[in-house]
Amino acid sequence: MQKHVTYRVVSVFLLLFLLLGISVSCFWLGARVGRMYETQKVLYELPRRANLYFSLRESLGLFYSYSQTYQDKWVAYSVFPGVRDGFYVDVGSGDGVISSNTKLFNDLGWKGVCVDPFPTHMEHRTCQMFKEVVYSEAGRRVQFRKADAFAGIEDTLGIWKRKADAAPVVEFQTVTLNDILARAKAPKFIHYMSIDIEGAEYEALKGLSFDQYQIGAFTIEHNWDVPKRKLIKDLLESKGYRLVRSVFQDDWYVRKDLAEKFRLMIQYDFANPKQEMF
Repeated sequence: MQKHVTYRVVSVFLLLFLLLGISVSCFWLGARVGRMYETQKVLYELPRRANLYFSLRESLGLFYSYSQTYQDKWVAYSVFPGVRDGFYVDVGSGDGVISSNTKLFNDLGWKGVCVDPFPTHMEHRTCQMFKEVVYSEAGRRVQFRKADAFAGIEDTLGIWKRKADAAPVVEFQTVTLNDILARAKAPKFIHYMSIDIEGAEYEALKGLSFDQYQIGAFTIEHNWDVPKRKLIKDLLESKGYRLVRSVFQDDWYVRKDLAEKFRLMIQYDFANPKQEMF
């Protein structure tokens, strides 16, 4: 009889413990989904149902963003949701996994092009790899600082120049984006292009023919270099693009026809909310 009583007591305690664990887990999951929902509501302006779906998936570990500031999520959730046959171009791809703006699209089955003179962790990437330096003109010889995350052309490094000064110098002959895309046999419509080349972003864009190639969305690093940032904005707006987000060191652009999906059309700097954009 005593054994039966003990067994019942233990069973009750185990059940209560299990119920407590389930309650705590549900509370934790609900809080996590709630935080994710609010973040995505601001950054991506997703419809409520889609926002809940993606928030739950990410909270359960079924979706992972590799980008430093969720550039990949923005493209995958807001600009081209559900696309599984897209094409991307990653200029300054660097590490193929850590802080990669295009690893997610590799996972989703997209095809693409990665450009970086010193790429790392590309073993499981399926993109076409070009170990070259992009500029506005082809055949120009430039000094390139091999400085890991701060690597770039000596003359365009900007705010990272001091950090890169001690790094080895390698000489390269430049190519243009048009050269790369032609050799890669890239489609005329490219869903997403990421440009992160430590100060040479404007020069890279000048080597792209907007008549020959249409880009759906750009994320372009500016590193708070106001004159270059303004040049990039003026160039892209003249080609039919709209600045829809500014998140820390990147400006996010989409073609005007796609921009109609972003109802608020805000140009908001999430890193410096009290600062005027231009």
